[in-house]
Amino acid sequence: MAIWFRTHLRSLSVRPTIIRRVAQSVLEQAGHPTAQLSLSLVGKTRMRSLNRKYRGRDYPTDVLAFPMGGAKNQTEVFLGDVVICLPIALEQSSRFENTPNQEILRLLIHGTLHLLGYDHEQTKQEATRMQKKEKAIFKKLLPIPRLLA
Repeated sequence: MAIWFRTHLRSLSVRPTIIRRVAQSVLEQAGHPTAQLSLSLVGKTRMRSLNRKYRGRDYPTDVLAFPMGGAKNQTEVFLGDVVICLPIALEQSSRFENTPNQEILRLLIHGTLHLLGYDHEQTKQEATRMQKKEKAIFKKLLPIPRLLA
């Protein structure tokens, strides 16, 4: 089990060890304790570029997930990449009545579930299933440690 973490931000400081530990907890709560993923925190410019290149949408978004699509029956599998736009996460935290740490965790859970095959854009039923799973994992991980330095 491994979490590869990278930040592309100079103006915002995070706690990498804590973020890796929380990401591992998300995988455990999602039922994939030996899975691996890559997590990147980026700014709006990089996120806009990724969103434009891979989704054809010319604006920054809060989170993107890039599944590897590998065999799910291996004991250790690399699921893919989760990319979170930290400035957007911080901006929207109050809109969703979350603290910044809660919003980062919410986006990490959301992105990880996408790596595991959940897709809220397919059907309303799938959106409901994903939302229930997100809330269940979120509740199990309370209280949230401080992710920002």
